[in-house]
Amino acid sequence: MGVFSLALGITLAILYIVGCSPATTIGATSGATFSVDLIHRDSIESPFYNHGMTFSQRVGRALQRSIKNAKRFQSNSSIYQTQIIPDEGEFLMNISFGNPSHRVLAIADTGSDLSWIQCRPCIQCYKHVGSIFNPKLSSTYKAFGCKSETCKTLSSVATKCSSTKTCQFTEAYADGSYSIGDVATETIKLGGRDLQDFVFGCSFRNDGVFEKTWGGIIGLGGGDFSLVSQIRTLVTPKFSYCMIPFPTDDHLLKLSSKLIFGDVNFGSQAVSTPLVSKWSPTFYFVTLEGITVGDIRLNNSEPSNPTKPMHKGNMILDSGTTFTMLPHNLYHRVEAAIKENLKNVRTIKDPQNQLSLCYRKKRVKHAPKITMHFEGADVPLLRYNIFIEVSKHVMCLGMVPNSMNAIFGNLAQSNFLVGYDLEKKSVSFRHTDCTRLKV
Repeated sequence: MGVFSLALGITLAILYIVGCSPATTIGATSGATFSVDLIHRDSIESPFYNHGMTFSQRVGRALQRSIKNAKRFQSNSSIYQTQIIPDEGEFLMNISFGNPSHRVLAIADTGSDLSWIQCRPCIQCYKHVGSIFNPKLSSTYKAFGCKSETCKTLSSVATKCSSTKTCQFTEAYADGSYSIGDVATETIKLGGRDLQDFVFGCSFRNDGVFEKTWGGIIGLGGGDFSLVSQIRTLVTPKFSYCMIPFPTDDHLLKLSSKLIFGDVNFGSQAVSTPLVSKWSPTFYFVTLEGITVGDIRLNNSEPSNPTKPMHKGNMILDSGTTFTMLPHNLYHRVEAAIKENLKNVRTIKDPQNQLSLCYRKKRVKHAPKITMHFEGADVPLLRYNIFIEVSKHVMCLGMVPNSMNAIFGNLAQSNFLVGYDLEKKSVSFRHTDCTRLKV
C-alpha cells in the first residue's frame, strides 16, 4: 500500500542504541518537528505478528502484498475506487481522536488522502477487537453539512447528501469492500501534539475484507485532505521517514521506524529529485532515468525506441510496497547485469518459487554496486536494499518486473532518511542508520 507503509504507536521518537555506537542525530529547530513510531506489520509489536510464521513465509507474503499493491496505482482506475483495500499495508499507526481522546490502530497509507475510522453507531461494521470511537461522546466532533465547501472540494472519495443533511463519503474498493460515513472534523493527538479541526471520515457502514485488529486508514498521500497536508497548521509542510531494514531477525522485529513531521536538516550529503505532478495528487511521482549495475549504465528507455525522451514521473515512491517494481525491459537488463557481475557465483532457486534471481547468502560477500539514477539525484544502494533474505541461507533480488507503474519500494528505501518538501515539490535521500536515529 501505498510511499510510503507508515505500526505505529504514536509516541515521541525513541532512540534505539545498539552497543556503544553513536546515534544519528537529525538537526532541527526546537519545536519545528515532532515524530511518531512506524511499526512494521511483521514486528513483534504489531497485532498482525504471527509467531507461527516462518521467515520465508513473511517474505513471501510481503511479495504478494507488493504485487497486489501495485494495482492501486493504475491511472485508468476510477477516482472513487481503489484496486485493493489497504489492509495489506506494511505499517500501522496508533492515533487518538476526540475529547476525551480515543486511540485507534489504523493503517498508515501513502496511497490514500482522506483518513477514516470506524465509528458508532455501527449500522453495519466488520468485526473489531477493542472499542469503537463514539462521536457523540466527544466535545470536539463536528460533521460537515451537504453544502459545506469541504464537501464540495473532496475529490479523492465520492460524496453525497445523507438523509440527515450531512456530507456523506463512500470509499469503495474493487473487491466489493467499502466504507461509508460522515465527513467531519475532530481533534487528533499524535507525537505529543494536538491537531484541531482535522478533516476525516467517521464511518458507520463497513463491509469487506477488513482486519479485526485495526480501526481505519490514515491517509499520508499528497492530496489536500491527507494527514501530511493538514499538519501544515503545526509545522512546515514537510515530512520525512526513516525505515529500518525488513525485519528478518529478532533484533529488527522489536524496532520501529520513524515518521517525522516538519523541518529536518539533511546536510550536505543528501541528494534531491523533483516530485512530478501527474494524474493523481495523492501519489508521489519521481523520474527514474536509469540504473547502474557495476560499471554498466542501463537507461530507463522504451525498448522499441531507446532514443525517445523518457516520461517524467515514471516511478512512484511508496513506503507501503516492500519490493521495487520495474518495467519488464529494465528489470530483465538489471537482472542480467547482476548475473554477469556475479558470474562466478552459482544461482539457486527461490525455496518458495516466487523470485527469479537467488544466491546462497554466504557466497555473496559483496553485492554489485547498484545506483538508482533519479532526475538530479544518484542514490547508491547497499546489499540489504538490493537483496532480501528469503531463508536462513538464501537471498534473492528484491526487485520484480511489473507491467504497470514502476514503484520504488521500502526495501530499497531502508536506512535512508527520505524527506518530502511539499512546497518545493522535491524529495531528498540521505544514507542513515535508522535503528539509531535520534530526532
